[in-house]
Amino acid sequence: MGNFFDELKRRNVFRVGIAYAVATWVLLQLTEVIAPILELPDWAPKLIFVLLAIGFVPALIFAWAFELTPEGIKREKDIDRSESITHKTGRKLDYAIITVLVIALSYFVWERQSLVSESDLEPVAGEATSAPAESIEVTATSKRRSIAVIPFIYMSPDKEREWFADGLTEEILNSLARTPDLLVAARTSSFTFKGSNDDIPTIAEKLGVDHILEGSVRRSGDRLRVTAQLVRASDGFHLWSENYDRSLDDLIDIQENVAIEIANALQTAMDPEALAKMVKSGTNSVPAFEAYLQGLAFGVSTFVSGDIYEFLNARDAFEHAIELDPQFAKAYWELAIFWRVQLTQTNITAGITELAPADILPLYFDAIDKAIEHEQDPLNKITYRAQKARTEMNYRKALRLNTNYLEQRPNDQYAQILQLNLLAELSMADEINKAIADYYERDGFDNIVTSVSVNRLIYAGEPEKVRTFTKNAIERFGHDVNMLYQAHRALLWVGDIDGASKLVPIILASDMPEDSRFLVSLRQACAENRLDDAMRLHTRGNEQNKGDASITWLGHRIMGNDEEAVGALMPFDDANDMITMTSFLSYGSFDPRPFPNLMAVLAGQGIDRAEVLDLPYQCPL
Repeated sequence: MGNFFDELKRRNVFRVGIAYAVATWVLLQLTEVIAPILELPDWAPKLIFVLLAIGFVPALIFAWAFELTPEGIKREKDIDRSESITHKTGRKLDYAIITVLVIALSYFVWERQSLVSESDLEPVAGEATSAPAESIEVTATSKRRSIAVIPFIYMSPDKEREWFADGLTEEILNSLARTPDLLVAARTSSFTFKGSNDDIPTIAEKLGVDHILEGSVRRSGDRLRVTAQLVRASDGFHLWSENYDRSLDDLIDIQENVAIEIANALQTAMDPEALAKMVKSGTNSVPAFEAYLQGLAFGVSTFVSGDIYEFLNARDAFEHAIELDPQFAKAYWELAIFWRVQLTQTNITAGITELAPADILPLYFDAIDKAIEHEQDPLNKITYRAQKARTEMNYRKALRLNTNYLEQRPNDQYAQILQLNLLAELSMADEINKAIADYYERDGFDNIVTSVSVNRLIYAGEPEKVRTFTKNAIERFGHDVNMLYQAHRALLWVGDIDGASKLVPIILASDMPEDSRFLVSLRQACAENRLDDAMRLHTRGNEQNKGDASITWLGHRIMGNDEEAVGALMPFDDANDMITMTSFLSYGSFDPRPFPNLMAVLAGQGIDRAEVLDLPYQCPL
């Protein structure tokens, strides 16, 4: 046996095996990086791995049976031992192995430490640079080419179809938001001015934009009349206006045409062909597009009113759109977002269906896979794949994909939120600070990104930064109860108990879910040392929120019951329900160490969690 191993060593079989394995790893990492750029199908990296694995044994056999000589490759048995140069070939293989290992190590260092470097987060040409991470200041939003799309007025008598105007507004807004050098106020900001009597300059000032798009919709039978006008806020000058009096069959063309005309009127940098491709609705079915618009309208209503059950109506509308057009990628994408939210225990709109995570997961993957399959826009495919990679708990791949997408569409608010969530899950505090500074400087009028930023800044910033950023967010978005919920926690975090108390009655009087209102009351009671009130609230909350792991865990953490908090989540770790467990990674106060299966996932991703933060408003029990 000893002679056999000596012969394996002499013939360089071991060296060939090592070189092959290391080179395979490097090739697989490169494939993962370039696959989204080349738009390779999801199965391509798996196929490459299988082919390389199959080739491993033949490579070893080849190394055993053949030898490289000055005259070329010859069979080993045909070479006299005295003429063999395997020792020289082995030295060359050693150099090759060292070279490949250096490449592999360089890649590993780049992935772990420089995944999102400062240059990755720099805005595209023509955009302002972000504030330094160590000095997030409250500044006026830079306007450049900026626009808000105010909800179109529905002028038909059948008010039950008012969603039609809201959905059309939302889709025009979405189309414009994809333009890299055009800042578009978020839907939840602009929709607060629905039916407002404020004049154009006032609305523009409140939203921090230079231009306003307004219009109206009238629908009668199969006829549709849409008016739209683009107004420059500084002097009220109409840069563009149009009346569309057409058949309902022209609905899709009208929506696409409005987006193109606005982008052209604002002199954006996109060429006409690229612009036309970007605003494509993705369907030729007007009924499917109508159902999709209805889903968008219900989604807006969820965020504006705080009524989370409107989200169910949005799901039904997107499912109907897919029934009418089974290749409608955008409808699949919106449906995937719905199911992803339901998988996230810590999201306040989760839990509105009675399905268990194990039942939701295949629904999500079906929707996201079909969105990727049918999407014609290669950039949209990148963001879809980023979301899917996150759900698969491949956080580094998701961050690479999403960073790539944001480099080309830096103003996409959904991608900005995904970026903040991924950075939190990877415990990348410095990058969170940089991203928040960039997003705020770029489009500080977006209340959802601002709301998420308030939450993430708690765990990544200094108290004074949190205080300044949060107070400015309240001034700008005091109408958004979801943002106020995050602001309440942030103010308690920095010790501003009086400031937080002023938000409590507003939140308690809102349509927010009862469990969210319970947490606000419990936090405030503990912060004010009202221990009897806290105990009473906690007892009642435990009874009302049985089965809600997120609320139970948060309640115990606020009360200082750390063992009970761990016990509330341990069944999910025992069941290897990593979708539920990883949803808690965005909390800086979450300690993953008691959960062995979760720790195995983190170790597999090379994630080193930051120090667990104590809750400053925890009850002193």
